[in-house]
Amino acid sequence: MDLKVEIETLYEVSKILSSSLNLETTVPYIFRLLKKLMGFERLTLTIYDPSTDQIVVRATSSGKFPKEGFKKGEGITGKVWKHGVPIVIPDISQEPEFLNKVWKRKKSKKKIAFIAVPIKSGGKVIGVLSADKEINEKDSLDEYTRFLSMIATLIANSFSLERKVQAERKSLEEEKRALETELKRVYEKLHVEGIVGRSKEILNVLEIVHRVAPTNATVLLRGESGVGKEVFARAIHFLSPRADKPFVAINCGAIPGELLEAELFGYEKGAFTGAYSTKKGKFELANGGTLFLDEIGELPLHLQVKLLRAIQEKEIERIGGTRPIKVDVRIIAATNRDLESMVREGKFREDLYYRLNVVPIFIPPLRERKEDIPVLVHYFLEKFSKEYNKEVSITQEVMDAFMKYEWKGNVRELQNVLERMVILDTDGVLSEEDLPPEIRDVKKESRIYNQTLNGETIWDLEKQLIEKALEESGFVIKEAAKKLGMTPRQVSYRIQKYGIKLPKKR
Repeated sequence: MDLKVEIETLYEVSKILSSSLNLETTVPYIFRLLKKLMGFERLTLTIYDPSTDQIVVRATSSGKFPKEGFKKGEGITGKVWKHGVPIVIPDISQEPEFLNKVWKRKKSKKKIAFIAVPIKSGGKVIGVLSADKEINEKDSLDEYTRFLSMIATLIANSFSLERKVQAERKSLEEEKRALETELKRVYEKLHVEGIVGRSKEILNVLEIVHRVAPTNATVLLRGESGVGKEVFARAIHFLSPRADKPFVAINCGAIPGELLEAELFGYEKGAFTGAYSTKKGKFELANGGTLFLDEIGELPLHLQVKLLRAIQEKEIERIGGTRPIKVDVRIIAATNRDLESMVREGKFREDLYYRLNVVPIFIPPLRERKEDIPVLVHYFLEKFSKEYNKEVSITQEVMDAFMKYEWKGNVRELQNVLERMVILDTDGVLSEEDLPPEIRDVKKESRIYNQTLNGETIWDLEKQLIEKALEESGFVIKEAAKKLGMTPRQVSYRIQKYGIKLPKKR
């Protein structure tokens, strides 16, 4: 054999195998190359098929091959598979065990040798590579066998990698399907709990809810008033191992400070005037389950200390009590306040903030996920239609008005508006006339917004104002928001909406 041709062929085979992990794609090109450069004929690749317990033909140099495979020990190919060593037939016309199963060769006057080498991976024979070779006196069958064995090794490496990638892909697909099934189950369960929406923003929140629910981690729900923080808190509880235990909620901003301590921690009989009997607090009532602390930013400083101790030590002491009481409670807190600013101003304890902020979840306002409005509208319409025994539909004009409205009260405001409209409806169709004045006015204003002022729309002017505020504040969004009377989140949303380019940070 010509060493130069041998090296060139091996190099080209390596290139072909590196181009794709699919042997059905690469092997035919390799066979053409081996036929052209090395003079091999009738090349055949057989690979073990666990489903039939045979080695079956995966590729041939002609592109045609039989469906049936070889059993272990059947013919020359089956023997190579069984014993794991190369077998060479110097003249196939003189070999009685040669089955001629794949190619159906015709009789030839030329001396044709048959070379079959095992393909091994991980110490096991996974297939056989075979070829015919017309032999003359100066040819060495040993050299051709050695060369074909090297090709078999390259194919084995590629096959092994192909199997690993397939297994990894299958595993990922199964994991994806399992996750999709679980998310669907979670979504359906959350839908029952009142969490409705299909926007990217709400699905991101649901994914975090799904991940954190099975744990005991403390969760801090952030978001404007009315976004449904308690609904999400209930969802986390009902998706957790504590689902069959109590869910206890308390609004820290709705109870005067002097009464809040008694509500949270309970009191002993005679602890103060009017304490005629012992009363358990919310911590004890939630034992084994979840305690939801709404409006946590309103908690007085002196109670923040006691709450921190209860979370750290997992025990509380009733007012007037003399012994600690162990409690097993998962804490979910919620706020619409800027706790970070409150910490800096000394209005909220930093150590308590870090205890609560283990898993923060931000629930976006409704105006930033308007694609959820139609889903929410139909959900609430169905709910109130059943509740008030009415069949109510909605016109497109009303839906358009809902889409244009800012919903500063978020989902709660939308829910209240729809409930009021359903109650007052007389003809079974919610039309523009049924809208509250504030939403009707926005619809009228939107018509003006579409008009132009000196060739510019209101949106053009808003974009210019934001650009000017950003320039004047050195492109610091927080400072620009102050100038505009907006929140930083609102400014960020409009920067994205109008495609405003910010200078790159150095």
